[in-house]
Amino acid sequence: MAWWHIGTAAVGAVMQVSGQQQAKKAGREDANFAAGQQRAAALRAVASGQRAAANERRNARLIQSALQARAGGGGLDPTAVNLAQGIAGEGEYRALTALYEGESAAAGLNEQADAAIRTGRAQGRAQDYRTAGTILSTASSMYSRYAGGATDYIGKGSTPEPRDY
Repeated sequence: MAWWHIGTAAVGAVMQVSGQQQAKKAGREDANFAAGQQRAAALRAVASGQRAAANERRNARLIQSALQARAGGGGLDPTAVNLAQGIAGEGEYRALTALYEGESAAAGLNEQADAAIRTGRAQGRAQDYRTAGTILSTASSMYSRYAGGATDYIGKGSTPEPRDY
């Protein structure tokens, strides 16, 4: 019996399993990296929304200030008061809308990050099953070839001779 066949089959299986486990590790690292990028983008989206909200509030204050200056500071003109209230309300509405848009974008990016992590885990489990399949397939093949007897003679039209082990 050629024992080197068993050795090379075993080494080949070990290398294949090792490669599959390295692929699993690389896939997990890629998924974690992608998730980290998406989480960073989510933080930027929130910050952008906060900045846009601050700008909207600032613009509303500037417009109110200009209105006050044009009104000439004399008396309480009901039209000017109504306009000022409308400007304040619109400015706050725009500020809250900007905050919502930033938070909404961040939520979507965080969901994508979670999905990337789940995908990486699922791919890792699939890689584990491929690894187990490789091990079982190699073991079965080696058993059939070197210890199983008749499988070496299938299709040759003869009965195998007993082996001495």
